[in-house]
Amino acid sequence: MKLKLVVVASLLMSSPSVFALDLQEAYARAQQNDPTWQANVLQYQADQLNLGVASGNLLPTITLSGNVTRKNQSTDAPADPQFSSLVTSSTTTRQLALTARQPLFRWDAWQGYKQVKTSVELSEVNLQLQKQQHILQVAEAYFNVLRQQSLTTAYLQEEQALSEQLRMMNAKLKEGLVARSDVSEANAQYQSAQANRISTQVQLVLAQEQLARLIGPYRENLAVLRNDFQFQKPVPSNMQFWIDLAQNQNLEILQARLQRRYSEDAKRVEQAALYPQVEAVGTYGYLKQSPETIMSSNGDFDQIGVEVNWNLYTGGRTQKSIRQAGINVQKSEAQLEAAIRKANADVKQSFMQVETDQAKLNARQAAMESSEVVSRASRAQYDEGLKTMVDVLLAQRNAFSAKTDYLNAKYDYLLHVLQLQASVGQLTEKELAALNAWLIEYDPSQPL
Repeated sequence: MKLKLVVVASLLMSSPSVFALDLQEAYARAQQNDPTWQANVLQYQADQLNLGVASGNLLPTITLSGNVTRKNQSTDAPADPQFSSLVTSSTTTRQLALTARQPLFRWDAWQGYKQVKTSVELSEVNLQLQKQQHILQVAEAYFNVLRQQSLTTAYLQEEQALSEQLRMMNAKLKEGLVARSDVSEANAQYQSAQANRISTQVQLVLAQEQLARLIGPYRENLAVLRNDFQFQKPVPSNMQFWIDLAQNQNLEILQARLQRRYSEDAKRVEQAALYPQVEAVGTYGYLKQSPETIMSSNGDFDQIGVEVNWNLYTGGRTQKSIRQAGINVQKSEAQLEAAIRKANADVKQSFMQVETDQAKLNARQAAMESSEVVSRASRAQYDEGLKTMVDVLLAQRNAFSAKTDYLNAKYDYLLHVLQLQASVGQLTEKELAALNAWLIEYDPSQPL
């Protein structure tokens, strides 16, 4: 029943690659391989073209048109033969024309252009928000793999220690030196540790799959957190500063503000339907009629004028559309208020979590070191007959539990830092690079 730490090696050393995959490289791969991110970028590029489409409604349009028309008509012969050349029963008319239109007053087109400009700004903020969420998603997936690797190693160590202990207890049972109840307790602890190890291995595989979904398949080992990693408090250590920063830079708030402006623009577009549309129209063309008569007007022609269109009544549709747009403005104002409240709550939560993480890490580390000392002492006292096997197992279980608590607290802190930066709209590649500086290539001889 002797166990060796070969399972971790098989999970971590899945490739003979020399170089470790760090956080920055993982994000660079995600930008190239994540189809969701690529779709967001393509949507942004498509949105940028909307401005050119909208500006076309304010610029001249030129249309080339042509037609061939044959007309048959029954006519009575004129009484005077000299007028027979004035009429004909069948004629064919061919016409080719070039028409240019220039809007002189198109309030609907102008308001529509302003709305599209707002939508372009909105698409830029949307992409920034999606990028920030993408960075956070990749970082969470990356650190979740490291977390599960560390937990897997810890549970394997616990399982190995309990396996050795169970083997020793079985040997003593045969010699009649220990009670069967002690062996039963040792076996129960071993089975529990084995179940924990299997569970964390499954979670590790799932975490690796999640990371691969974002960055594509990878065979390198991940760079791991340095042992001399140091906790850093938010700078400045003033919650109100971070709340004020979020009011100006939180991307969800900026998104909601632009969405409100977009709704206001949409209302103005609907109101523009109440105004007339004035356009200058010019046409140049050529007309030929056959057979020719003295009434035919063959040859070039041109005309220029001003055209006015005004929808005086549309069945009440315009007024209903204006009211609907006004309700959408109120809706966007409510969404803005919700975004402000959410940003404030997110900042406060993330700030307080990071602020208290130092105390939690220190406490977890102290508990881990203390419980390890207690575990070794309990084992020594058991050998001297001062402790029971139940005491030894309990102390040992507390030691490994304290270790896993410390590991979880360490990775929780990293995620809380990222979430705080995201809540104030400052989570970029620069912050990712700063965090990446604490990662080093995995060394199998060192604990994760």
